[in-house]
Amino acid sequence: MSRAMKTRLSIMMFLQYMVPAFVFPILSHYLKNTLGIDPFRVGVITAMTGISAMVMPFFVAHVADRVVSAERLLGLFHLAAGLLMLVIARQTTFYPILGLYFLYGLMLMPTFALTNAVAFHHVTDAKRDFGGIRMWGPISWVIGAWAFSLLWLGGASPSTASSGKLGDALVVCAVFSLILAVYAFTLPRSGVKKDEVPAVLSGKTFRIFLRPSLLLLCGAALVNAMVHQFYYWGMSPYLHQIGVSDTYIMPVFTLGQMGEVVALGSLGFFMRRFGVKKLLVMGAFAQTFRAVVFAIGWKPLVFPVIPTHGICYAFFFIVAYIYVETHSTAETRSGAQQLFNILIMGLGDLGGKLLAGGTAALFLTTSAAGESLIDFGKFWLVSGTAAFVVGLALLFFFHEETETDKE
Repeated sequence: MSRAMKTRLSIMMFLQYMVPAFVFPILSHYLKNTLGIDPFRVGVITAMTGISAMVMPFFVAHVADRVVSAERLLGLFHLAAGLLMLVIARQTTFYPILGLYFLYGLMLMPTFALTNAVAFHHVTDAKRDFGGIRMWGPISWVIGAWAFSLLWLGGASPSTASSGKLGDALVVCAVFSLILAVYAFTLPRSGVKKDEVPAVLSGKTFRIFLRPSLLLLCGAALVNAMVHQFYYWGMSPYLHQIGVSDTYIMPVFTLGQMGEVVALGSLGFFMRRFGVKKLLVMGAFAQTFRAVVFAIGWKPLVFPVIPTHGICYAFFFIVAYIYVETHSTAETRSGAQQLFNILIMGLGDLGGKLLAGGTAALFLTTSAAGESLIDFGKFWLVSGTAAFVVGLALLFFFHEETETDKE
């Protein structure tokens, strides 16, 4: 792969992850504490992306690289997502946000697998090259969050930030979707093959996941994806509740993305040194460690542990995507990535957001001043226990199969 192509793919990843950087970290806090929507309904809204991630891959399978190239489809999806988010930013009540966010998810969620598929199509060595390309995702997240918080929210009082300016992050999110829509149309096109069976529906694609190691990995990934959504659902309300100003919630959140940059940048080294199994186990147990520290809630411990998000995400989910890739062929690559994405960003996202919202509602309390509070000690221990079980299952039962086992 040429240096120029690697640069272009890195820019694609940079723009792709700039989009959720302005929504995912603050959406639950914005809905709960700015718009006054109750925690369970917040969980229902945020879970809409999970439903979308389960539905859209089958549509994408019939269209991507059969009717229109993956790069052009990426552009069309981001164009629609950007326009929808501009409308969502103007809504203040549950049902309009629910419906529009569902439509938004239909457009946004396929783009994550599409960018992976585009990158894998061009890289010559996934283990060597993909981590360095994907690393630009969290870099963009950090840059976007700090720039927005310090340049836009920095001049606002905490009350102004939470009542109005925080919602402007949704508008910025829309703008970057529109920018990526334009950029995607400049990428080199992959071939359009109208006569092929959609890869996501082919028997060869499904057979990849019948291997023992991949069956176990899918089960572990589903549970760990739900655990991961507790982090995304709970982090901004948690930071707000322990006294972090709205102006600094997004920058504090990016400590996790900084850790992710380091983890992704060194992923090739760690994969060569430790292999898939050890990294998956470390990723799962890192989730447990992070949840326990958050449950304790002592600030001097909370902030230093946020960067372990890099281990939680890269060592588990990116390694899992790469493991699926190493057992795929050129014919099954796109479909395998889409199916695995359904599991993680579909079922995992849906189940995790609903469980997180339900758990928060279960442990909801009211302060002496009448403020709605969540017992985050119990909230985080629920997710930490699940991650611990995942780590044990992988430690004792996962056996890595080699690439020579491909069909």
